[in-house]
Amino acid sequence: MEQLSLQKPGITLFELNSLIKAAIARALPDLYWVVAEIADSKCNQKGHCYLDLVEKEGQRTIAQARATIWAYDYRSLSRKFELATRSPIRPGIKVLLLASISYHEVYGLSLNVKDIDPAYTMGEMALRKREIVEQLRKEGILDRNKELPLPIVPQNIAVISSPTAAGYGDFVYHLARNPYGYKFSHLLFPSVMQGAETEKSVIAAFERIGKSKFRFDVVALIRGGGSVADLSSFDSYLLGRSIALFRLPVITGIGHEKDDTVADIVAHTRMKTPTAVAEFLISGVRSFEDRIDGIDNAMRIFSERLLADAAHELSSLAGRLSLTRMHATAAPFAHISAVERNLGVHIRQYIQQKQSRLSSLEQAIRLLDPSNVLKRGYSITRLSGKIVKDSSQLAKGDIIETELFAGSVSSVVADDGRSDGQK
Repeated sequence: MEQLSLQKPGITLFELNSLIKAAIARALPDLYWVVAEIADSKCNQKGHCYLDLVEKEGQRTIAQARATIWAYDYRSLSRKFELATRSPIRPGIKVLLLASISYHEVYGLSLNVKDIDPAYTMGEMALRKREIVEQLRKEGILDRNKELPLPIVPQNIAVISSPTAAGYGDFVYHLARNPYGYKFSHLLFPSVMQGAETEKSVIAAFERIGKSKFRFDVVALIRGGGSVADLSSFDSYLLGRSIALFRLPVITGIGHEKDDTVADIVAHTRMKTPTAVAEFLISGVRSFEDRIDGIDNAMRIFSERLLADAAHELSSLAGRLSLTRMHATAAPFAHISAVERNLGVHIRQYIQQKQSRLSSLEQAIRLLDPSNVLKRGYSITRLSGKIVKDSSQLAKGDIIETELFAGSVSSVVADDGRSDGQK
């Protein structure tokens, strides 16, 4: 085999790449609209944005390229894109880019992005959300969480949120400062609420709640505050499925008003903000109290009517007895016996009627048994043996006794109950 001569002429790699660069410039001089998925994105301190673009068939990558948005263009393009889509230019989304093709002797082939069409991405995001919702509907679980009954008194709440989120602080504040003095128990299950880790983190929080030894009435999934750019993290099939199949009612307050995410669609109840979630829970307890007040009022009216009816029946019975005695004086013995039998029938009917009314009254009173109310999470607070109904009855230093379903606890009032700083 003839050996290659070391003296054979050739070109350097730089010369070859220069030829490629010139050929590409001549063959592809125009701008092109390119559809691709962003696999990765990075921005440096100078403001330049570098993208890794891919095209896939199923899970297989069939094409990839690098793209650059120079700082001068990136500032305006990113702002336009985020205002339209409510999402940043980020990995995982499909985009329609207007770009020129360039080739560098060192860095190889890349696209220089000149424009982005937000409408294309919005359509893709909406299509993806519709596909997820339709898949959950086909599986028969889209409304599964909505079918769960809300608890009569929703006072024990599992909360999924970031501990530093402004929305979480608002939620806790409104529960604690409700105008009716209701007491709520809530436990935070911390989660990432924005970015690529959101889906995985929120699903893990639901799993922890499911395994918790504590008993909860509902789950509050709240975000609120800050940017809404990462709301697409809640348009997730896996997250939607976790919520739909969860064994407790899920109430969302993700902090946006215009569009529902998949999480909102499958949840039991969708509220706009974390504060609205707190108000919803407070209204649930308020509704129960109104029902108790209604039963109390109905019982009072029923008792008054029962006493009035009894007085009327006794008066009528006394009149008939008096009349019977008058007739008995002049009537034959057989007539007296008949009257006595008739009177006995009336008396038995009257007793049976009153026994039936007393049974109804006993059942209604049982509903208002304090022990049954305490079982639902309510407590009774007393000061010097008297029930406290208003915080203005309390003064700093008062010793109060709180009766629970199991046991009681004594407390000392730290702040004047009439002040704005009431605790």
